[in-house]
Amino acid sequence: MKRKLKYIWMAIALMTTSCESMLEVEPRTYVESEQALNSVLGLEAAVNGAYANLRHNTYYGLGMVVYPELLADNARLVQAATQSGRGVGYDVNNPGTHLNIWTEAYSAINRASLVIDAADAVADGTDAQKASFKAQAYFLRGLVYFDLLKIYAYNPKHIQEQADMGVPLLTEGIDDLTKIILPERTGILAGYQLVEQDLLTAIANFEQPGVNTQTGAPYYGTKGAAHALLSRLYLYWGEEKWADCVEQADLAIAEGVGVFQTSPSAYRSMWTQPSNPESVFEVQFANINEVPQTSNNNTIQAFYQQERSGGQVLGWGDVVMANNFLSLFEENDVRRQVVVPYTRTNGEQVVQTDKFSGSKGIFGWDNVPVIRISEVYLNRAEANARLGNAAGAQEDLNLIRTRVGLPSVTPVGTALVDAVLRERRLELAFEGQRFFDLTRLGVDIPKESISPIPFSDYRILAPIPQSEIDINTNLIQNRGY
Repeated sequence: MKRKLKYIWMAIALMTTSCESMLEVEPRTYVESEQALNSVLGLEAAVNGAYANLRHNTYYGLGMVVYPELLADNARLVQAATQSGRGVGYDVNNPGTHLNIWTEAYSAINRASLVIDAADAVADGTDAQKASFKAQAYFLRGLVYFDLLKIYAYNPKHIQEQADMGVPLLTEGIDDLTKIILPERTGILAGYQLVEQDLLTAIANFEQPGVNTQTGAPYYGTKGAAHALLSRLYLYWGEEKWADCVEQADLAIAEGVGVFQTSPSAYRSMWTQPSNPESVFEVQFANINEVPQTSNNNTIQAFYQQERSGGQVLGWGDVVMANNFLSLFEENDVRRQVVVPYTRTNGEQVVQTDKFSGSKGIFGWDNVPVIRISEVYLNRAEANARLGNAAGAQEDLNLIRTRVGLPSVTPVGTALVDAVLRERRLELAFEGQRFFDLTRLGVDIPKESISPIPFSDYRILAPIPQSEIDINTNLIQNRGY
């Protein structure tokens, strides 16, 4: 039983993880199981516990941001005696070298499900409070399941022989060891449908009387964040959902969560603030202690930045721009100002991103954007371009271009789709999106030092942790592992 408790992700981590109150600055450090299921205080703590899972260094504390850039074609790993020695193999897609959010993801899912199961029966809360907590829980569960599907399963449009190889879908919380189950994987499409339903249910709960749809934005899920995530989901889903992508992007933008920065100077300054003003949803950090299993040397900044403007040495700078990446920017593009060219101690010329330098420096830890409003405009632009609405797509494309100092353009047809995809790559670079954009598009991944990785290659997917396979005989490992 101890072995099961150690490895099975739906076992109860709920009651022992520090979690930050939605109403207080100081975190609650412990909540009794009975309280977690039977009081507003417990619901609040359980929701915050699920948010805390996102901070882990395997998740948005590092892995979900940095590794998708290395696994794709935006970044490369510097191999030198002056480096930390971490991240080896990611930029050449070595077998098994991939993201590993499984444990934290299912812990967050279980916490969210417990809130959903318990909220209506809580005696000391108002209907609005209960609806608000359920909205948060459904949003979180949808986000996390979507992340799991992107990492451990192929896009539903591709590799039809793998259509049944989604992820286990658990919708009931487990608060007792006797309730632990050994689930099978479900179909990929069923996973997308659950994410869709969770996000729509989150929106319905945010719309209940008395619920503030923007409370805690952008650190907590909101109605706008749920619409924005749906726009991303529908873009990944494919042709039958492109019109829905446009609709959800419209609704997200109308909510006003995440303020689009309209000038080159505003764009540059938004990366030096503790909370990015464009964030529709971001993972909140107050200090390094909020990143589980993370030291000063194992942060996003430590991986991305060795030197900042002015020559200040900060981190290892293991991850730098791919050699051809800077040339993709047009000459007057202000986004060139969030990169820092410098010479390493061995004389190598490299370029690093300065996106996550923030307001506090490398070890202060500012928040990590998960959804920016710019992405929502790009989601809408791509969907409109694919639907043949050239005017709508051009409008959003040029909104992104003109605010970074570039002229408007008027491509049409496939050239318009290509222009939007190019802009998406540049705008969202080093934010953890590139790898997943390539896999959803079903294109091979160009690599700098090795042959391209075919989109059908088994290395596109992460292996399920072997400890889970050993415990759960119903769980089938991804092919190739």
